[in-house]
Amino acid sequence: MRTIQVSTDVFAAIWADRKGVEESEDAILRRRLGVKSPPPKPKEASVASGFTDEKQGFICKEGFEIFRTYKGIDYRVRALGGFLVLQNTGARYRSPKELSDATVGHENAWTGWYCRHPTTGKKVQIGELRDQSRIRRRGPSLDEL
Repeated sequence: MRTIQVSTDVFAAIWADRKGVEESEDAILRRRLGVKSPPPKPKEASVASGFTDEKQGFICKEGFEIFRTYKGIDYRVRALGGFLVLQNTGARYRSPKELSDATVGHENAWTGWYCRHPTTGKKVQIGELRDQSRIRRRGPSLDEL
């Protein structure tokens, strides 16, 4: 992917032209310019068997652990078979938000759950491991308007 600079009004106009399920500037411009989408890339086996939230740019290998303590209860979660599996109960979740909603209530899961950084081993919020370039945006942020 390449980055291009456009003014706020042009950015807003691109999103105003959004049709159906287009969820990125790239999809909108591909339609407008008549450029076909490339075939999807095959996923790596180790990633596909762990957990992937493509919309939020969060990918974990099989067995990757996230954790937290809330109101004196320790929660441990593993990325297994495409789900986040709560070790306390065996319940499976399709996203960190769904996991948080079910265990601790409404919150920003990206700042409430932690993991060990894969290279440094330091405790970090799971949001720090998101690939910012993969996060799908629905439109301009308030800062951009």
